[in-house]
Amino acid sequence: MKKYAVIAISISMILSIAGGSAFVMDHTAGTNNSVAVNSNVVQPHDYYSKEPAPMGIVDYGIGPNGTGLYFNSTSFTGIVNITHLKTYNASIASCPHNMGIQLNLILSFDNAGTNYSYWVQNVAILNTSSHHVAIIDNIWNFTSSNSEMHNSTICGNGTVHSFGSEKFYYDAANNGTFFPFNYSHLELRSISYASGGYPHVHMQYNNGSGWVTYDKLNFTFATNVSSNYNFIVNGSECNPNHLPIDAGFILGGPGNGTKTKIMDANLTMALEYWNGNNYQAVSDTYNHGSDTAEGVYNASIGYNSASGIPMATVKTGNTNLGELYNSGNVSDMNFTAYLKNGYITLNGMRYNYTGESINLTLNPGIYNLTLYSKSGQAVYNHTYSLSAGQSYSFSTRHSYNVTFTETGLSAGTEWSVDVNGNILHSDKGNITFTLYNGTYNYSVTPVSGYSVSSGNGTFNVNGNAKNITVAFTRDNANHIPAPINNKIDYKMAITLGILAIVASLAIYALMPRKRKN
Repeated sequence: MKKYAVIAISISMILSIAGGSAFVMDHTAGTNNSVAVNSNVVQPHDYYSKEPAPMGIVDYGIGPNGTGLYFNSTSFTGIVNITHLKTYNASIASCPHNMGIQLNLILSFDNAGTNYSYWVQNVAILNTSSHHVAIIDNIWNFTSSNSEMHNSTICGNGTVHSFGSEKFYYDAANNGTFFPFNYSHLELRSISYASGGYPHVHMQYNNGSGWVTYDKLNFTFATNVSSNYNFIVNGSECNPNHLPIDAGFILGGPGNGTKTKIMDANLTMALEYWNGNNYQAVSDTYNHGSDTAEGVYNASIGYNSASGIPMATVKTGNTNLGELYNSGNVSDMNFTAYLKNGYITLNGMRYNYTGESINLTLNPGIYNLTLYSKSGQAVYNHTYSLSAGQSYSFSTRHSYNVTFTETGLSAGTEWSVDVNGNILHSDKGNITFTLYNGTYNYSVTPVSGYSVSSGNGTFNVNGNAKNITVAFTRDNANHIPAPINNKIDYKMAITLGILAIVASLAIYALMPRKRKN
């Protein structure tokens, strides 16, 4: 059974690919080529039963007790936090310390009555000696066993290349060159959406300095899309290439079906998908992949249940290939905030969301939850206890905006309001609090040079938004008068001087004089 490989081994190879010649192997691997194509549940061990294998965190769509599951998402994110990582394979002469981290997904949509399927790879090639990274992507056509890519069907920053009778799409960030990165943290994200009637995919990475979109793909042939399923996971069937329809974030060799040895490792890996409001960890996972030919050995993969979200821990050693964790080991928490576009913290860790709710897959434990408005105001706090295999739904009361509007301050003057001990600052005309029904005390912080009316008081929130006006007036007692202008007006001085002389002469002329004898 054919398997496909990420196509970069070294800087020179990446650059040569960008120049038009691809280095890729049409690779057959695995220990069992008799694949159960029509089985009710995908068999994760059909291609790998031991190391070397693509190792990490993979969702095959298989739940507890082997139940086949299906879900789809517009986006997946792979997260790796590295404390130590060293790999070595002397047989890869040009880059013995290189290895790959792959985010592998299946894209699906219906166009003109035909279902199309693509294998989407977002890949980081790491030099574990120099701590440099190169970012590349591959797209393979999995619609049928003999499907391939064409430049006439896809448009992006890269282009379609040939290897033997096969064609695939390839692109590389920064022209395929390696660059230094924050070795402790790396994220890969693939995003699918429809725009202008066409399916699109954006490829992103984050090396600690924020998200970078390095490739934007458009399936230009798909002008009659009836259903866009985005990225799918289906544990009940294989694709036409007899490969699982899965989502995986794995460690492997640097390309061309290579394997490499983990010499030193202490890292964690997580796989998250966008659920419509926030990124959520997948809930049913295995410690190895199947789609790719690259792999590692001497890797010990374990379930990290100590963190907030479930993750894979990677250290040195050998691992039996199998389940990492499933939804019976973790907790599902839905929190309805009735507060749009805020965020929460769980035991100090921040989680953003859109809309009014957030859904998280968490390890069992006790969590202190604080809800914040998008302006950073803490509006709710509670402690929850979560058990394994349970789903929880929590909610707050409805919240309402209370807006303080100032008048009288000079533009750009900072002012602040304290509501029940929560202080918000602004140099604009409005300060808005998000509050629940109840009675509140407020006070306006004094501003130098101004007096304020309605500077403190009490108000009620009762099912509606509220506006309170705060009037500032300039304090004349503190107002410094404009300095006297000491500049001499010489024309005026001369005029006054002449008038003084004339007046003196007139007075002198009128004075009585003593007659001389």
